[in-house]
Amino acid sequence: MMSVEQLRDYCPKIRRNQLAVDEHLITMIEADVQEYRSYLREPRPQLPPAELAELLPLMGWLILEASLSRLWEITAGYEALSGPQRERSEAAVELIARAADAARSLPWPEFAPRALGAIRAQALAASKRDTESGYDDAWILHQEAKAKHDSYLDSHGSDPASERYVRDLGEVLLQLALAETGTACRTAERVLGQWAEGKVEGTWTEADSARWTQRMYRQLADGAEIGTRALAIARGIEERWGFTHYVSEDRLALQTSYRLPAIMTARAILLMVSMGPEMEALGRLPGDGFENWAEARGDLLKRFEDAYRYIERPAHNENGEPWPLLEDHERSVVQLRLHLALLAPGYDFAARTVFDPCVAANPFDGGAVTVMSSWLAATGDQGRQRGDANVIGSATKPSFIRSVEAVRRAFGGSSGYAEWRREWFELDRYCDADGRRGRVDQALAEADG
Repeated sequence: MMSVEQLRDYCPKIRRNQLAVDEHLITMIEADVQEYRSYLREPRPQLPPAELAELLPLMGWLILEASLSRLWEITAGYEALSGPQRERSEAAVELIARAADAARSLPWPEFAPRALGAIRAQALAASKRDTESGYDDAWILHQEAKAKHDSYLDSHGSDPASERYVRDLGEVLLQLALAETGTACRTAERVLGQWAEGKVEGTWTEADSARWTQRMYRQLADGAEIGTRALAIARGIEERWGFTHYVSEDRLALQTSYRLPAIMTARAILLMVSMGPEMEALGRLPGDGFENWAEARGDLLKRFEDAYRYIERPAHNENGEPWPLLEDHERSVVQLRLHLALLAPGYDFAARTVFDPCVAANPFDGGAVTVMSSWLAATGDQGRQRGDANVIGSATKPSFIRSVEAVRRAFGGSSGYAEWRREWFELDRYCDADGRRGRVDQALAEADG
């Protein structure tokens, strides 16, 4: 059985890519978990025995790091590939699944909360299959992780001795929420962006459109809800314990903990706003006590603003200096603001954190759309285009395109989304794919027809 010292040594080494997560390490984890289970004697004590008290939290951390380290090796859509990419992806998926099963087998799992990260990794691996069954599996796994989290939190109750685990569970929830919200967005982005290709390949037909619209909207709503909950929990962590500058045995939540959950939550909400007219056309009710979809849209936009403001919250490094946004996060901020500008012409939403003049453009008129589009299309420091416009620049599902135009009209704007798509084709995520422009033009024509 691995000692406390070994576990403390392995976890940071994996995070720093100084220790490989391979068959041998996963087998060691599985063997140790089985040995831990030998302490499950009846009557089962409420608290873990002294022999496991220090080991369990560290094993949870090891399982988290082990599963996370292999996640980045999985290529999106790997099941449709062949050769080394598929082999490498499938090997990583298998090890992650074994780590997740080890997490499920832990005795007294509420004292190893970080192990829930392995189920999160398994869900993200499933979503990377980029298939309908993969999205289904990912959603089921997210619900499993969320239910286990709530159960573990309930088991600790208000016992002051459990404060560490309550904090740990709060920090883990940030990761779980990020993954669930991210999967909802990923599913929508993949389906909306690849709808034209799916029709050509026979994956989807227009008869599938209504089913996918309702499914995506429901998942986005769930993702936005848990993302909002996670941001509130992050605020509680900051107020009660503060954030940390480095991931360690004691802490997970960094000074920048608000940023990515806020980005993903805001992204999910904007997709819901975009799909509102689609849902209304299908005869669906807005829910949440709203009398009509216009009321629901107003509430969603308020929730978007609240989530976005978390991105702008100040963060500082260990020297007290401002912790700047990552380049990926800067791109996400521009994508979010551009998405909103295309949805709501004239919308007034001034940025409080400005890293480039295009972010300061307000209100969202045609000039704001142009400067943000230009920023994304420009060549960045790495010598390549800064980015695409995410789903708003890539959607080929005709009903979604019509829905965006309907939102624009609700804000008093003209039907200018299709014109923007044609003008800024380089902001389409799949613009380099053979025949993509023709498929985009066809989708825009179908939407207009």
